[in-house]
Amino acid sequence: MFQEFYDHCKRNKYWLPYQKVLLAVSGGVDSMVLLELMQTAAQKDHLKLVVAHVDHQLRLESKAEAEYLKSYCQQKEIPYFSKVWERSEKTKNTEALAREFRYDFFTKLMEQENIPVLLTAHHSDDQAETILMKLTRGSALPNLVGIRATQSFGKGKLTRPLLIFSKERLEQFAKESTIVYFEDSSNRSDAYMRNRLRHQVVPILKKENQKFLQHMADFSEQIALADEIIQLVIEPKYDSWVVKTTEGWLVQLTELKQEKRSVQIFFLMTLFQRTIVPKGVTINRLQIDQLLLLLDQPAPQLSIDLEYGWQVVKEYNTFHLKKSELTHEAKWFHLNVNDHVFLSETEWLGLETAEKKIVLPEKVKEWSDYSLLISGQTPLPLTIRHRKNGDRISLTPNLTKRLNRLFIDQKVPNLIRERAWVIHSAEDQIIWVPQFANSYLSIPKETDKILYRLLYKIKE
Repeated sequence: MFQEFYDHCKRNKYWLPYQKVLLAVSGGVDSMVLLELMQTAAQKDHLKLVVAHVDHQLRLESKAEAEYLKSYCQQKEIPYFSKVWERSEKTKNTEALAREFRYDFFTKLMEQENIPVLLTAHHSDDQAETILMKLTRGSALPNLVGIRATQSFGKGKLTRPLLIFSKERLEQFAKESTIVYFEDSSNRSDAYMRNRLRHQVVPILKKENQKFLQHMADFSEQIALADEIIQLVIEPKYDSWVVKTTEGWLVQLTELKQEKRSVQIFFLMTLFQRTIVPKGVTINRLQIDQLLLLLDQPAPQLSIDLEYGWQVVKEYNTFHLKKSELTHEAKWFHLNVNDHVFLSETEWLGLETAEKKIVLPEKVKEWSDYSLLISGQTPLPLTIRHRKNGDRISLTPNLTKRLNRLFIDQKVPNLIRERAWVIHSAEDQIIWVPQFANSYLSIPKETDKILYRLLYKIKE
């Protein structure tokens, strides 16, 4: 078995002679076999092995297993590093949290000890279980690749050299080589989906076809190759249509709508995989189909809610992928003569008199500006707030218009509508919506004396 293992690793250049190699060792049969094989490989290629172990404290026997592994490494003169997971609550999403803790430890250790390669002991049964889990739950095509043989990790790479072997083969080798290892009692429980597949599904599929594991490995490889071809098509479109914004991502729809459905689907999958999936958001095929229906709707503005507050908002020929704003923060400001205020990080407003100009803050001097002259007939103080449902503005003495209708007529996107400021007098009459409209009430009559000027500055 060693020669098959060694030839496979050398053929794929999993390490170079004289390199440091970090081994993730749990104490189970898989990782102890990897440790045994790598000790022989280290002698041939003059490698410096380092062992990393995490005690998750999920089983009573884990402390004793860690002590054994530490003693074993001392006898073999292999540097040994361990870490204890001291999280107090281990009931919710335990597997994912434990994995995150484990790989964070490995990343830091590789950087600390200047180790370019991490090896883990995943095997072909793990591969089959992973693919079945993802097929059962529903997953995007790139994820169906399953466990990759090698990938970038931290400042180096993560490699799984045992993927060519079955669990049964590793157990047989451990028995023949009298390797000491520990059984994880949690592996016998069917509380986890992976264990149910391992105990109830995979054995049946192996009986149906002795080459089942090989077929799953071939399937994984074909998916990886297919994804490479798909990305050759999608990559230039992604670079052309997607722009990163401060709130998320903006996607151009004009050309996307003209593409074949196959391109649309894989473009959206790629978009989500590169943006919000790494943030923990799950995207399924049903949501992709719903989004495609939304994009085809003639209505200029529509939205779909995703997990964790993320939202797709269609606005004419674009859509935003951003955090939803379910409730707008209620901000109210009041202005009297010669007052000024920062409405946001990028907006400033001041009320100055004809005789006394406001000294502009240094940071706003280069910002775009809009102004409104106000007569002495406008009662102060002025109130500044975001728009509310039912807001109306008087455009002429005989015509008022709902702000919502005004925004629709001007084709103002929803996101900008929600941020627009409404300025009204002490008599609660709207006099100005900066950048969009001013009321006839704010227009000085020929006999009025112009006393004030409202100055709105924005960083565009």
